[in-house]
Amino acid sequence: MGIRTWISGQEESMATPYCQKGEAQLAKEKFEAAVQTFNHGVELDKSHPGCWIGMGKAFIGLGKYERADDCFTRALDINPENPEALTMRASVLRLIALQNQDPMRCLEAVEICNKILKTDPDYGSALHEKGMALWTLGKRDEAIILFDQVKKTSSLYQYPWDLKGRYLFERRQYHEAIEAYEEALEKKPHDPDLLFYQGRVLMKIGGYHSAIQFFKKCLKIKPDYIAAWLLLGNSYKVLGQFDEAIEAYEEAMELDQGSTKYHKYIADVYLVMGKEALYRKGNPQEAIEYFDKTIRIIPKHSAAWFAKGVAYKKLRAYRNATACFLRVVETDPQNGHAYYEMAQILEKTGNNEESIRCYIETVRCDPSHTDAMYRLGNLLMEGGDYKNAIAYFDRVLDISPESSVAWFAKGKALQKRGQQKDAERCFERASKLATR
Repeated sequence: MGIRTWISGQEESMATPYCQKGEAQLAKEKFEAAVQTFNHGVELDKSHPGCWIGMGKAFIGLGKYERADDCFTRALDINPENPEALTMRASVLRLIALQNQDPMRCLEAVEICNKILKTDPDYGSALHEKGMALWTLGKRDEAIILFDQVKKTSSLYQYPWDLKGRYLFERRQYHEAIEAYEEALEKKPHDPDLLFYQGRVLMKIGGYHSAIQFFKKCLKIKPDYIAAWLLLGNSYKVLGQFDEAIEAYEEAMELDQGSTKYHKYIADVYLVMGKEALYRKGNPQEAIEYFDKTIRIIPKHSAAWFAKGVAYKKLRAYRNATACFLRVVETDPQNGHAYYEMAQILEKTGNNEESIRCYIETVRCDPSHTDAMYRLGNLLMEGGDYKNAIAYFDRVLDISPESSVAWFAKGKALQKRGQQKDAERCFERASKLATR
């Protein structure tokens, strides 16, 4: 039952004009003025439920939820069965639950709604508020069912499309979530949260250009929206617009100066820029400059040290490359890739003894690294350690039994040990595999 209904039933009350005026102020979101107006009405007639309900709504608008609850309770003292007062009390109890992190208030709100629905199972406001309480309790599926139920029975229902969008996003139904947010934005086109959520879901389907436009609209309305700056930066990064990405991260960092995570985002952009220069442009020297920017921000950034080592290796600056790979294993002792790169450089420069040690470390870090095993076997064979060479070739063959080169190398090692018949069998196997 709405305020207007109560007004029509209390035309003799001196509070009625104040209730009408307060309702008009509520419609214009003039909540402070509405509180004063409804309060004047209550002073004239303390038994006027419409004024108590209206004042409670005004207090909700002001974020004074405990005061609002007092108002709805006073309305229910007058008429315990007033469905609007009951529904509004359920609503404010949910808001108090959110404010105080008190789920018991939400459960109380559900009980109030159940009381209404027991009398009138199709009462839309109660179905909606019960859905909102269940949503707050994390019961998303049950809440959506209730929202959909109201939607079927009332064409005027203000469906919570924003919640439906979040629900579908969580279920990874991204295209459906986009449609839900479109519905929500039709009603609230300037809501920064809705603009942010639409941008976020567009990122999930690869719509980075569109996502950027939504984040920009969001930030125009709410410039201090840190999460929007962050996802704007991420979108720019994916599109290769690195300068814009860094600017966005710097904006987020300025707003959230207590956090260090934005340094990592910026450092990673420089890392990506370096890799672009190294692999796409084929410019190792330019790449090193970007990797150095990453390292200046995060001195122990192992991925940057590794990439810098690769760049130096391409420039044949092997001493510098090795120094970079050593920095990697200092911070990441289990990085088999760095040991492998060092082993290759040491082998290339004739330092077989150190190369063997690095290949051994590679295999220790990555027991499936057959390339390291094969190279290690060859170096051991060159040094006359045929027994261990064969052991490493066997490890390769355990993992890759169809490797013709491993069978051939094992045959050579057996031959050098004087095991000619065994060697011949390996050579024969290698030949058959190679001619398949």
